[in-house]
Amino acid sequence: MTTPTARLHLLLPLLALSAVPTAHAWQAEPKRCQLAQLATLPVRYTGPDLNLTIEGQIDGTPADMLIDTGSNGTILTRTATERRALPLRPTDGRAYGIGGAARIYSAQIKEFKAGPAAITNSRVRVLGDFGTAPSFEAILGAPFLLQSDLEISLATKEIKFFKPTNCDSAHLAYWDENAVEIPFRWNSSRQANPEFKVLLNGKEVTAVIDSGASITVMTRRAAEKAGLNMNAPDVARAGEAGGIGTKRIARWNATLDKLQIGRETIINADVGVIDTNDLDVDLLLGADFLRSHRVMFAMSQKKLYFTYVGGDALGQRRRIEPWLQQEADAGNGDAQMMVASMHRSGHGTPPDMAQALVWLDKAAASGNPRANLVVGQRLMKERRYTEAVVRLRQALDSMPGERSGALMLYTARMHNKDTELARRELASAFTHDLDEWPGPIADFYLGKLDEGKLLKLAREESAHALRRACQARFAIAERHRFTGDAEQANRVLDEALECRQGPKEAS
Repeated sequence: MTTPTARLHLLLPLLALSAVPTAHAWQAEPKRCQLAQLATLPVRYTGPDLNLTIEGQIDGTPADMLIDTGSNGTILTRTATERRALPLRPTDGRAYGIGGAARIYSAQIKEFKAGPAAITNSRVRVLGDFGTAPSFEAILGAPFLLQSDLEISLATKEIKFFKPTNCDSAHLAYWDENAVEIPFRWNSSRQANPEFKVLLNGKEVTAVIDSGASITVMTRRAAEKAGLNMNAPDVARAGEAGGIGTKRIARWNATLDKLQIGRETIINADVGVIDTNDLDVDLLLGADFLRSHRVMFAMSQKKLYFTYVGGDALGQRRRIEPWLQQEADAGNGDAQMMVASMHRSGHGTPPDMAQALVWLDKAAASGNPRANLVVGQRLMKERRYTEAVVRLRQALDSMPGERSGALMLYTARMHNKDTELARRELASAFTHDLDEWPGPIADFYLGKLDEGKLLKLAREESAHALRRACQARFAIAERHRFTGDAEQANRVLDEALECRQGPKEAS
């Protein structure tokens, strides 16, 4: 799950949308209102959470850009800068999200294009830290997306930008004269993405539409206000949520008896609950809501229009939904990877390892980087290091910010006695964050730390001390294996019996 970025401020210069000539301009009231269409951009599902993205360009090369109305800023990610080998300069800035704080860097770019908007020869901000390396290369936040009227139609997989003229009192939902209308409620702390009121089991709370969130979630405070008990038997723990920053927080699946949004009422609404009260609003209506609704942010009128268009009004992926299967069948490697994961875990479908492997292989063949990471890790366990190198290199070419994969690739190359290339790649992968975990493991492999210092650093953060100590011991054992000292490797592992089941993925 990708959880939206709370309090991420504007970090790129605002990209001004300009009117693009179009053969048709809809007239709500012929002599009074004209709604000129500025641009139409196709939407794609990309990444491990099937985020909503458009294809833009950075320095003349294609870039996946997250459509994130829940973000108060527009910013690059390290996936973009590392893919293009752009040097980073530290800044004093910080971005804040559900995962905590993230460092802000800056990079010089020649051109940044998103739809009809562009900036050139600018130094832009770069978001440093995610719980996992993002597949997208930029976040297009509310200041960019909502500088004009915005329509989101996932049924047709497109977003449209409009410029209204003389339309103050017109009905702008041109596709449905009965569309629901909700007035925005402006909050000084969230000026970019307007709030509105909804009812959770009859209790009034604040909400926003957050296209950067894969599913709809509410804060624990809002859930309790609505009368939900997170300790009740019918409230299922659903793992953890993350986003900007490296922390992970608890998440549950819950069912609301009634969710009322304007004139629409959703009965037995599946909604995620996240264990935080730090968001500026109570409810984030995510991509699941957008798939079942056609929505217009009428910024010119300070109101929201939407129409239910079919399907699950809110879905927590408790089954393989038709849209997901269609994406997988159409060859979307990211969707294929999600289908594989659901078959493997039994989430949304009965567990079926045979089907999981079928879809995993399809995803890897489609170039899905995480599928190639999984296959590469499997080949490592089978000691098929040459084949593992090919898979891991393919994955890292698509996800250069994936630190755990970089460590695996180093290990595979070292087992293949390709020492110089292994060291060169590892040093390049950890250029900017050797002081952050798992950076010390890379430092250790490169001879900059000894065993004692590595284990000391692993234990410094109590919340992750056991996991990181295990990772450190496996790294120490691996280095002994590189030198042919299997006895020393086994000694290290014997000192930490809790690690014998294998290392957990690095945070």
